[in-house]
Amino acid sequence: MVVAAALQLAYFLFFAGMYQLSFATVGVKSRLWELLPVVFAATFLRLATSAAGAAVFVDEAGQRGESPARTAAGLVVAQIVDFVSFGAVLIAGMVYLFLRHDLKSYEVVAALLLLAGTVALGGVLALGFWRPVLLRRLLSWLQNTVNRAAGWIKKAPPLTDDWTARSAHEFAAAAGAVASRPLPAILATAAALVGLLLDLACLGALFRAYHQPVAFGVLVAGFAMGVLFWIVSFTPQGVGVVEGIMALVYTSLGVPAATATVISLAFRGLALWLPVAVGFVMLRRVKSFQAKRRWQWESWSVRTVALLAGLMGVVNVCSSLTPALAHRLALLDRFSPLEVRHRSHLTATLAGFALLLLSRSLCRRKRVAWSVTVAVLVVSVASHLLKGLDYEEALLAAALLAWLLALRPYFWARSDPPSVRNGIVVLGAALLFTLAYGTGGFYLLDRHFSVSFNLMAALRQTVLMFAELYNPGLEPVTGFGRYFADSIYAVGAATLAYALVSLLRPVLLRGPATREERARAEAIVRVYGRSSLARFTLFADKAYFFTPGGSVLAYAVRSGNAVALGDVIGPSEDAPAAIEAFKGHCARNDWKPAFYQTLSEYLEHYQAAGFLTLRVGHEAIVELKEFSLEGKQAKALRAAVNRLTKRGYSAQVHQPPLADALLEELRSVSDEWLNMMHGSEKRFSLGWFDEDYLRNGPAMAVHSPEGAVTAFANLVSEYQRNELTCDLMRRRNDPEPGTMDFLFVSLMQWAREQGYDSFNLGLSPLAGVGEDPGDPTAERAMHFIYEHLNQFYSFKGLHQFKEKFHPTWLPRYLVYADAASLPGAAFAIVSADSGGNPVTDHLRDLFQKRGRN
Repeated sequence: MVVAAALQLAYFLFFAGMYQLSFATVGVKSRLWELLPVVFAATFLRLATSAAGAAVFVDEAGQRGESPARTAAGLVVAQIVDFVSFGAVLIAGMVYLFLRHDLKSYEVVAALLLLAGTVALGGVLALGFWRPVLLRRLLSWLQNTVNRAAGWIKKAPPLTDDWTARSAHEFAAAAGAVASRPLPAILATAAALVGLLLDLACLGALFRAYHQPVAFGVLVAGFAMGVLFWIVSFTPQGVGVVEGIMALVYTSLGVPAATATVISLAFRGLALWLPVAVGFVMLRRVKSFQAKRRWQWESWSVRTVALLAGLMGVVNVCSSLTPALAHRLALLDRFSPLEVRHRSHLTATLAGFALLLLSRSLCRRKRVAWSVTVAVLVVSVASHLLKGLDYEEALLAAALLAWLLALRPYFWARSDPPSVRNGIVVLGAALLFTLAYGTGGFYLLDRHFSVSFNLMAALRQTVLMFAELYNPGLEPVTGFGRYFADSIYAVGAATLAYALVSLLRPVLLRGPATREERARAEAIVRVYGRSSLARFTLFADKAYFFTPGGSVLAYAVRSGNAVALGDVIGPSEDAPAAIEAFKGHCARNDWKPAFYQTLSEYLEHYQAAGFLTLRVGHEAIVELKEFSLEGKQAKALRAAVNRLTKRGYSAQVHQPPLADALLEELRSVSDEWLNMMHGSEKRFSLGWFDEDYLRNGPAMAVHSPEGAVTAFANLVSEYQRNELTCDLMRRRNDPEPGTMDFLFVSLMQWAREQGYDSFNLGLSPLAGVGEDPGDPTAERAMHFIYEHLNQFYSFKGLHQFKEKFHPTWLPRYLVYADAASLPGAAFAIVSADSGGNPVTDHLRDLFQKRGRN
């Protein structure tokens, strides 16, 4: 094992030398000892994305004053050299497999993919030498494609206007340098080939360490297939693919499956995971990452250690299923009894499954998950040593434990404190219940097992059920006995699952904002509110986040998603810091942040904070100075107003406080409208019929000739914007045709008389979204919903009604954390708007309809 590790270190030295010679080929100066930490850091970063590994070379060269484009060309040379040198090993391995009649079709396809990649990379340099004009066209197409893709996700174009000309010139110069100085490229190929032979020798040393004889052809075949899928695999660094392919090839060539699996995992540990750990440390020494990308380094570290925890779980389970080496068992027999070894097998298995479950929570930076994982890794180290002196697995677990301890400051996401306490209490109580259940059952039902249990024997048998999961030493003789034995496992599994879920649950908001918080929020909103949503941020369904800069965000939490309504409200200069602060607040509570119905003004701030944006519709703004009933366009509105006026209808603004009798009549209209719509009150981004809310604001009502209210809308201030908007817009089931047109014309005329500049008709959901073929996929999907599901949601009807008033349409956005969080954000918005769980609400409505039928 020590020899294998030494050979792996030598491999990385030659690998760094290959990069040095490749860079020298294109005129980029570098030193071996400067490149070595960069090579390890790139190995670590490639776990996130292959582009990150290349970026660290380019950034580091730029720090030394070298040309980034020439460095990129040097990376192309290095990639070609690496592929060509590996091609020799690959051909030898494939020939051996072919002669053994063991060459699979997927191995041939993978080899062809590698060949295509090598030809493509060589073609770039060839074009730079022989066809620079064609290369420039190709790079121009690439620039346009990348910048267009950035526009789809509302990002600034990453490639500047001069990128094509500059890069084409640099690649052409690099190609000329390669042609004029081929010796460094030849030496780089030789260094890469020597490195591969050292890597192969490392794998051979592992076979010797596990006392498994192997023919040279078998060794080369398995190595070649493993490295091939390392290169072409769709997973970063071939994680999960390489291990399986190598084990599969060696098993097909006669190596025992258990030994092939362990050797493959050990090789990956030395060739990938140990260098990844070194790269994690080396990354701090890389100049370009010392400040500029510290947050990326932290994020990648957390993701990598979470991935490694899951893989360590796989190692635990696989190790428990493979037999221990005989000479180690003989040594272990002197110190550990057989019973302890058996229990250690079970402990390692359970620890493996626990690590698999915990890995996702580690990725979410859960503090409790970190603590539990540390404890599980300690148990893993002990269990690997006790079950068969498996020091390789124990060392891997210990190394992961040390790395996890070093990363402790990066795990700060809280779990829900009451849920944690409840989980611990329930766990303790359930364990006691399970012991009592099992003990009482065995004592009272011993006839189902043909064993006479006393109380102590029944207790001992219950404990043994969990200690010796695969052989509890119990044979039920009746069907009920088997059912009872299985029920003990079911109770134990359910208890552990509930406890783990409780320990890792995100923080829950259990109560509304306090009176003091609501008063503080209202003071800020009155000074800085300037949108149609400003008043809605003060409703009782909101929680508040305050920033030191004097801003506030109103939000609701649903299913681990914290959705803020609208933009940050506060001083404009505090917006970037407020967005970052809210993002951190959500991360600490294990919430995914989102912002619903934001304006365009702060999009750059959201994008700078790492958020993605998505148009969700357009808001209709009517400029009151331009609004008129004159002309052909207003013919339908003018006819409706004239008809209702002639029939004795009138529109009257009722100032607060509204009388109780009027409120009762408005409630009657509201209830009739809700029944007609077969719906319930919406919340979050809308108001709902609340007597205190309506009583303390103005409302316009349409009165029939008899004085009865047939429709109404309550009016909402936008505080610092001289604009009026309305919230509830409701009518009777069978009003006079044109009643709503009459209501809104009267509203706008009144608002203009009061000195308002504009009237906000509110959001038209999905309207104008995804109509351009170049729009993001999610927006085009929303356009499909708008076009084809209108019969369910009446999106078009609402838009057509607002279009009558010829408004200006301004886009509104959903801002969300990442693509994976978009469905959760959408569900949280629907849930917050419905005031509950939309799934259970839909099922309840469905059952109620069936009950009425």
